[in-house]
Amino acid sequence: MSRATPALLLLLAAPAATAWIPCEDGSLKPPVPLQREAPAYPDAVRATGIEGSVEIALTVLRDGSVGWVSVARAEPRGYFEQAATEGVRRWRFAPALRGGEPVECRLRTRVRFTLADTVAGSAGAAGEDGPQPAYPPALLRERIEGYVEVGYRRDADGRLRDARVVTAMPRGAFEQAVLAAVNDWHGPAAPGTPRRETRRFDFRLPDSLLGEVPATLLASAPFPMEACVQRTTGFVVLEVETLATGRVQEARILEASPPGLFDATALAIARGSRLTPAYRDAQPIAATALLTLRFDPDRATCPDSLRPDRDQSPTRRPPPRVTRHDGPGVPRAESWATLSRGGAQPVP
Repeated sequence: MSRATPALLLLLAAPAATAWIPCEDGSLKPPVPLQREAPAYPDAVRATGIEGSVEIALTVLRDGSVGWVSVARAEPRGYFEQAATEGVRRWRFAPALRGGEPVECRLRTRVRFTLADTVAGSAGAAGEDGPQPAYPPALLRERIEGYVEVGYRRDADGRLRDARVVTAMPRGAFEQAVLAAVNDWHGPAAPGTPRRETRRFDFRLPDSLLGEVPATLLASAPFPMEACVQRTTGFVVLEVETLATGRVQEARILEASPPGLFDATALAIARGSRLTPAYRDAQPIAATALLTLRFDPDRATCPDSLRPDRDQSPTRRPPPRVTRHDGPGVPRAESWATLSRGGAQPVP
């Protein structure tokens, strides 16, 4: 079973000459989200299985409402722009402060529209549409619910290779179940050049009491100028300890590439973030999670990166890309990140 899952991503700030003060400016107390619902996934687009993302620049006004909104980039064009902008305009914040006085500031956000698999009960390890992890029996007995996102390479022979967990909440048996299913799966031959894909599995009890769950909110932090200048991409894998609210209490770096370049930024993001929590009997619980942050200067607010695409004509749409769950992942290291349930959910 699949469902649409919009995800919110706030890009990292870096020095740039703009008309508004960046909300991450060190002289400001940044705005705090009060009402940040995920934009609705367009029904007509969801029915086709198309996934995508929209990057938006916006201003938070002195009263905490959203003022100017502009689409900077959309992939693919013409499908999600209207839903994303309409949803963003309804957001509300406690405004940014300078010297105790509210000021306007600018944010850059990515709204990601994806589809996710739901694992309920004791699904088998394989299926025509892709891997189907088995619900770990111990977590089923304990009534623990969580999620895992995994990346892999699909070979021409249909095998999934080089599987790697990107995000997991909580760590442990859910990760093992997903990796076992991915490594055992053999599907039809994949046409074209092998490529990396990502897939997300939400583990939900057959009689789950969960409705909408809080969004994962990753804090922002300055993108290293060295990475902007040298156009360096990279990633950092962290293990984080979270409270029942999802608030990150501690973060440890497990792996980084290139070593050291993004470490300080990744730790700053993690320690200011709140993840979608794990649940026991529909009650959020403290847990240890795995979190991968990817860094790309082309998707961060490096100088000149706020210029909108020159051709945003909705008539220039690419052919629809029907991916179900297996579209290429959007690098999301910058970031506000994943909503684990479809639909809109206020962020307290």
